[in-house]
Amino acid sequence: MAISLLISGISGKLGKVIAEELENTEKISLAVGQASPTNNNLGKPLNSFLSTNCEANLITDFNDINDSIDVAIDVSSIDNFKNITEFCKKNNLPLILASTGHSEDQLALLENYCIDFPILIAPNLSLGINLLKKSLLPLKGSKSINKIEITETHHKEKKDAPSGTAKDLAKFIDKFLDLNTKTKINFIRDESSVGIHEIKISLDDDELILTHNAYDRKIFANGAIKAIQWISSQKPGLYSMQDILF
Repeated sequence: MAISLLISGISGKLGKVIAEELENTEKISLAVGQASPTNNNLGKPLNSFLSTNCEANLITDFNDINDSIDVAIDVSSIDNFKNITEFCKKNNLPLILASTGHSEDQLALLENYCIDFPILIAPNLSLGINLLKKSLLPLKGSKSINKIEITETHHKEKKDAPSGTAKDLAKFIDKFLDLNTKTKINFIRDESSVGIHEIKISLDDDELILTHNAYDRKIFANGAIKAIQWISSQKPGLYSMQDILF
């Protein structure tokens, strides 16, 4: 039986791609699409403005959800954090938090929420970014590194700067690699970049540069599909993409 899915933030760039890619799998079924109160398509069938077969109307209020949901994925904004997490808590619903820009207080709340339902924190859903993390693991405890800088580039419509992915990479480097330096983040906004993350590792007389370049948002949708299938059968707890891939 197909997994019944709620997409919060379905009208955004990533939400649209995920909804459309779901048409290529029979394992997940789009049941509900949610968007902000100012969205011009509220009340309209999803298939009237998205390339999907789902005929459900676009909603903004989680109280209007009458369908049975198996998994929720949030690709909206920090403004929706309280609504989506409280809805999932009320219904013991697995949540993939793929929105970015959350405060430390908001992220700390997840430590309590995950006692009741599984939460996957995924600031970046791509396989490549998570393989990049894995490639950094051999650097743990290195005494040869003088400086690490992350430079991220996105389209100018992206609301958070630095990106959630850049912050997550920096946190991963500083917390898990136990180096003698704190990671610096730079950001660039241009006309069209989907997402570029460059990590520059400076040694005494040379440097190492690792770069992930997202050419198409479909890579995030494919990661989302993998995450949806995985989280649907997990016990309550706090997870990351590394739990899925490695």
